[in-house]
Amino acid sequence: MLQNEIHRQVRQKTELDAYIGKFLNNRYLIRDLIGKGGMGRVYLAEDVAKGGMAVAVKILSMNLANQQLSQRFAREIFIGAQLGRKSTHIVRVLSYGVTEDKIPYYVMEYLQGKNLKQILKNETLKIPNILEICHQICLGLQCAHQGVSIKGEIFPVIHRDIKPENIFIIEDDNKDRIVKILDFGIAKFLTERTGITLAESFIGSLPYCSPEHMEGRKLLDVRSDIYSLGVLMFEMLTGKHPFQIKSNSFSDWYQAHRFEVPPMFENIAPQISIPKELKKLVMACLAKEVSDRPQDIGQILVVLEQLQRKYNNLISDDKKNIQNQELVQLVPVTSLSEKICLQKSWPKNQPIAPICFSHLLPTPQGSVPTFWAMLAKKEIAKFIDKNNYTEFIFQKNLYPMILWITVLSDAQVQLTRWLSCFLDLKDIKGQKLVQNLVNTGYYHLLFFALEDPTVCVNVITLTLSAFQRQQLLDWLDYSQKSNTISSLNESKKILKTEYEKIKPDILQKLVKKQKQTRFNIKYWLLNLY
Repeated sequence: MLQNEIHRQVRQKTELDAYIGKFLNNRYLIRDLIGKGGMGRVYLAEDVAKGGMAVAVKILSMNLANQQLSQRFAREIFIGAQLGRKSTHIVRVLSYGVTEDKIPYYVMEYLQGKNLKQILKNETLKIPNILEICHQICLGLQCAHQGVSIKGEIFPVIHRDIKPENIFIIEDDNKDRIVKILDFGIAKFLTERTGITLAESFIGSLPYCSPEHMEGRKLLDVRSDIYSLGVLMFEMLTGKHPFQIKSNSFSDWYQAHRFEVPPMFENIAPQISIPKELKKLVMACLAKEVSDRPQDIGQILVVLEQLQRKYNNLISDDKKNIQNQELVQLVPVTSLSEKICLQKSWPKNQPIAPICFSHLLPTPQGSVPTFWAMLAKKEIAKFIDKNNYTEFIFQKNLYPMILWITVLSDAQVQLTRWLSCFLDLKDIKGQKLVQNLVNTGYYHLLFFALEDPTVCVNVITLTLSAFQRQQLLDWLDYSQKSNTISSLNESKKILKTEYEKIKPDILQKLVKKQKQTRFNIKYWLLNLY
């Protein structure tokens, strides 16, 4: 039998609906309409095969059941089914099917509680409660960003619609709050391209979109979700959105997200005492450039957990909230591939000399772009956890080739090492490596010591900006259409000349980066206490 609350909802039903009172697949009895959105409607139903257990059923809107939306709906089912088993902070998909009218639907756990928008409207949250809610949101996002498995490969998932309505909060039997992330309906795999540029074609919630999302960039990464999380956290702390706009138009929201500086907390909510570490975290998440934000959810979790300990409100072991679910240990994809890198030896067909080259490294999680470098052991030690910089050079109307540059710098001893190699875009290996750089958004730099090249002595992971990934993708597309008659060697010569020209600019950027280190998130993450 359904609980009294469910019967109350049924009695208060105000909207007639063709599905209410019907069975789906002779198993799910539709009781009431409990929500509707752009893609479909959500119903309260009884699972008669499980003694009338309450479930939620989402049915794709009949007038939207075209191929594109059906594919998006199928993706939502697939993502929800995989991620819901891995994390208690993502709503679980239990089953799926099609109606008699051939309209797809899926069944998910029925949640009783309120979404964050409803809570913020009626309640002022205290700092410990905000930390707890944000911590659980981050655990759910971390699970999504770590990806789902498709044919043995891991594909990170970007939610793209983090907002108060998609954060649902319930209470368990112990009165503990459990946070669930809803609606992966417009989620994207990190490798997917969108290419949406027109406001009328835009998919997302304007008040919470990242600048790069609104610009219609073909590739978004996890830092887009981090920006949306920053907007959400600001709103939770102050009760107000960080940007006040004149109208709800696309152009006004874009101007705000791309150009307006978020106001100081003291000016918006002077009566609230917010820890300075939390202020810094939120402002870092709201950075306009993706490279200035936390680079992954793990960095945010470090700050939140330290603050929770400070407030003596550390969330108890997350395992207690997982009931009848497969226990999956989540490990960042980069950590897994870094371990594989550390097991590698210097290739026998390469000389024992201070050289570098690129390589597409096969791993159980898929191919990973890597950059191999041999240096003196003492020199390697100086560059670990120091400044680095990645640059790519390409020129049109030449033989299609990219010069890939990695610069390592230790300002304390005034030591800079320039590493570079060529990627031939007419060669299938070069094409695959560039495509993987675009898809992953990072690469591993493997260090081998001249004194003992038998094993990789250290690995660092370097990330690419969204602009760089877009740039590489554009160059790759251009190279497929290029019919230049210049030679490979001529192209190399011109790119090397350009390389020498931009070295002073790169050095200036490294100096600037060094000066900003004390404002860098990694720095203050390590120096909170």
